[in-house]
Amino acid sequence: MGLEKYTSEVVTLNWDQSTVYEKLSSFKTFEPLFTPENIDKVKSQVKDAPDFKIEDFQATDDTCSFRVGSLGTTGLQIVNREPAKEIKMMGHGTVPFKFTFWIQVLPVTSTTSKVRLTLHADLNMMMKMMLGKKLKKGINQLANGLIQIPFGAL
Repeated sequence: MGLEKYTSEVVTLNWDQSTVYEKLSSFKTFEPLFTPENIDKVKSQVKDAPDFKIEDFQATDDTCSFRVGSLGTTGLQIVNREPAKEIKMMGHGTVPFKFTFWIQVLPVTSTTSKVRLTLHADLNMMMKMMLGKKLKKGINQLANGLIQIPFGAL
């Protein structure tokens, strides 16, 4: 097994740092976004969106679980928060490989912020060959998807 690092492009959000952090630091915020109707809406708006279903999304402030197509139920757990700056999470429950995931939020102006996502995944050589490009593409899609979130309405 080897630890692989995947870092997203830095994206600029039209929301201030504290609003972005506040909304991203609780999984409960995302429950309304994971209704079947909203998932279909997002898929129609995101170029090259992956073709899989996220179902049964359940959340507390610190954990979430969901079913992804035929892969089964998996989840995330927030393990560290640095107020207004960083959220660190890990796989929770049944996960196909161990990983940690960081969201870093930095101020640009009083009304905009920048976000970068980092994934450290413990992958064997076969998993790296199968998933490496997909994880890199996926982390950038996720970062670009943050631009579409109406943080003020959550």
